[in-house]
Amino acid sequence: MGRQRRGSPRYCLSVSAETIPPPPRRIRWSTRRRLSVLLVAVIVVTAAAIGVVVASPGEGPPPLPVAVDPMLPDLAMGPIQDVGVGTTEVGNERLRFAATIVNIGDGPFLLRADRSWPWSDDWVVRQQVEERDGGYTETVTPAKLIYGGDGHNHWHVKFVEAHQLETLSGEIVGRLVKQGFCFFDTDAYALDLPGAPQAAHWGARGCAGNADTRVRMGLSVGWGDKYPWHLIDERIDVTEVPDGEYLIRQIADPSDEFDELDETNNETWLRIELFTRSDGLRDVRTLEAGPPP
Repeated sequence: MGRQRRGSPRYCLSVSAETIPPPPRRIRWSTRRRLSVLLVAVIVVTAAAIGVVVASPGEGPPPLPVAVDPMLPDLAMGPIQDVGVGTTEVGNERLRFAATIVNIGDGPFLLRADRSWPWSDDWVVRQQVEERDGGYTETVTPAKLIYGGDGHNHWHVKFVEAHQLETLSGEIVGRLVKQGFCFFDTDAYALDLPGAPQAAHWGARGCAGNADTRVRMGLSVGWGDKYPWHLIDERIDVTEVPDGEYLIRQIADPSDEFDELDETNNETWLRIELFTRSDGLRDVRTLEAGPPP
């Protein structure tokens, strides 16, 4: 009984040898080869896509070598609105206000910024100025970009506005240089100006996202970009400022980083009175507004 049938084991082994998969070593080599080809393909496609984004500095024709008849923008501050005093949870008092930067020039205010790679910090910010007969010139500016992670989630130009609180004799008792500003058309201001579009042209999309390598901002002629009073950086601490009359002064392009039609009309002011109400809370009333730009 313990005797095996002749040829049975070999017959079974022979069948198994014909039906089992190829040797393990061959499987690993074939899989490795497929993965390598796939990885190379992914790298090539990714590099090509990134190369297009990084290597393309802008859209359309190149800039002209020199200006001939430029249509310069003109940045100014619109009327100061929505002024009030708020108190924080810890008792600090904040003078709040809206700010509207407007363009009353001959042409749109255009900024173009590029960097070499996502998340690098080598932004180069250029101002483009359109020509009356077509084309544009381009100038590298000293402006810097900062990412607005305060809910805006897009890129801003640093230090475009300055807000300050002054005594009537000119002493500055509170100052805020706005950390960032992304330009686009939000509010119609002077649509009767030549070249002013009747509908908003530039939008927030040009401010781009955190990983983008290109930013395109614009502010049309006759349009303003308003930052409401409740947004970050629209406040000055007045906790230690005594009651009395003051000027709120707002300044566009305080560092003169951009070319404009008129550099003398970048400011506006509002005369106010800070006072303490009967319930002990601070408040403000408007007394006089400066002339419009």
